[in-house]
Amino acid sequence: MSVKKRPDGKWRARYYDSAGKEHSRHFARKVDAESWERDQRAAVARGTHVDPAAGRETVRVYGERWRAAQVQHRPETATKVEVITRLHVYPVLGDRRIASVRRSDIQALVTAWSATAAPNSVASRFGWLAAIFKSATVDGVIGVSPCSMIRLPEVVGELVVPLTVAQVTAIHDAIAEPYRPAILVGAGCGPRISEVLGITKDSVRFLSRDLDVRKQLSARKPWRLVPVKSKNSPRTVPAPTFVTDALSQLTPGAMLGTLLHRGDETGEPISQVMLSTAFAGAVLEVNRLAEERARGRKAGRTTEPELPTVPAGTTFHDLRHTYASMLIDGGESVTVVADRLGDTAAQVLKTYSHLWPDSADRTRRIVDAAWSHQDQADELRTVGSKDTG
Repeated sequence: MSVKKRPDGKWRARYYDSAGKEHSRHFARKVDAESWERDQRAAVARGTHVDPAAGRETVRVYGERWRAAQVQHRPETATKVEVITRLHVYPVLGDRRIASVRRSDIQALVTAWSATAAPNSVASRFGWLAAIFKSATVDGVIGVSPCSMIRLPEVVGELVVPLTVAQVTAIHDAIAEPYRPAILVGAGCGPRISEVLGITKDSVRFLSRDLDVRKQLSARKPWRLVPVKSKNSPRTVPAPTFVTDALSQLTPGAMLGTLLHRGDETGEPISQVMLSTAFAGAVLEVNRLAEERARGRKAGRTTEPELPTVPAGTTFHDLRHTYASMLIDGGESVTVVADRLGDTAAQVLKTYSHLWPDSADRTRRIVDAAWSHQDQADELRTVGSKDTG
């Protein structure tokens, strides 16, 4: 027992942690000193010991140390985490000792976020905050993370409404010519916008009509071709003829060898911002032309058919939804759709489950057929028993 009485009458308790470092604390009563020393020794034995000095580090200091250690973060992810911590975490918790933060503090912060931010944004901020505190727990800086049992705002996702072929065609025709191949690739193969912009000549296998999705273009300068989003993302997608025909006419750019580039002396690739902006402009143009045609028909100035309109807020990502809906409508399984999109089956079901045909009628037919067959068998047995009688 390492509890001794000091000349000043207080009781000094001490113990050594698993690294051999000595820790001590003074108490007015012997029983309190013995209890504390016993608890700390037990924590060391269980491997749950927390260095009392470590918890004095502020959330900001530990958070920055944690960020610097995340070598797996891509530049876009690193920038996102830096912005979230600097703007939304540190102004409230940054100067607090990390060991002093309680679950109620985290819940109050999440509630404050929910008053001004969308549920998805709140969930993203909380996810990174929870990662910091989880790391602090693993490092032995704190004993228990305060991010447990936190109530987040409900994320109510809108049902995906895929575009029609007529709508996609209208967008394709309305957008500037350098961006048109991207529209065809997005609707015909379903890659993400960054994956479309990362296509090189080597990505396209024209003889087998396949598109290899292995790289994506970085979101900002300096332009780089980086690995695709996740472990499920690398894939080979069957490419329809209209996609391979469009890509076969493109010459690789000088900078990265990408097929979608600006075509000027810089050789820079088309960026996500450029394509997204051009897409938004095309949507506005499609709807303007449709409205103009509708006014002309109403005034009797033209008998031309109505033109398709596109929902406001439609983005390039909706082409991916349209591609998925075509596969589902054609009878492809969840596994195949997930493989083509580079997603998990769970994510595909979460996003597109409402697009699969309702199987209620098929279930009724199966059960009705089974019972009908049983009734026929019973009738035959009854008739047979009467005959033998």
